[in-house]
Amino acid sequence: MRARFWLILGVALGIALGVGKLPYFRGAAGSLTSTALRLVATGGLTLVHDVAKLGAPRRLVQGLSAGLGVLLPGMTALLLVMAGRATLGVRRLTTALLAGFAIGAFFYLPAGTAGGVALLSLAAAALVAVATGPLLVAPLSALASLIAIAFLPRLLSANRTLPTAPVSTLHQAIVGRPGSPLWAQVLTLVLAAVPFAAAARLLVR
Repeated sequence: MRARFWLILGVALGIALGVGKLPYFRGAAGSLTSTALRLVATGGLTLVHDVAKLGAPRRLVQGLSAGLGVLLPGMTALLLVMAGRATLGVRRLTTALLAGFAIGAFFYLPAGTAGGVALLSLAAAALVAVATGPLLVAPLSALASLIAIAFLPRLLSANRTLPTAPVSTLHQAIVGRPGSPLWAQVLTLVLAAVPFAAAARLLVR
């Protein structure tokens, strides 16, 4: 429960920053997702041209490119949450090793030296245990929630700046012509939400 506390605290902090009175941070997350989408769209277009030269179905490559562009922000958030959980695991391992080293020092070092080594090891273990949460885990999960707050509302907003391009490209890949009907927008929203939902599930496990 204590380990999960820092993940949840970071998410709460990210939401507060995203919807609160610090627009700079929300703008930073929005810039991150927009940049990611532009990079994927550019890479996808290049991929379409390159693979089309090899005879691969253009619509298939367009669909993959559009799908990746919509999934990438959520995948980034999911990886950030996974990194936070992994950091907690490394913290437990590191503190256990340092505590073991402190105990072991009394078996292979002179008494005076062993006391100093043990004290230093225990101090390092305490520092790792205390600092990992607020300095690593919370910021990682905060950034993940900032991405969600910046990206998902853009899919739902009537004035959304999302990507009609991925919606239209996905529609073209499926039916063979450009467009952004309601079903294509819903499909895009579901695709975008899947990795965010997976990240949320990791937070409560």
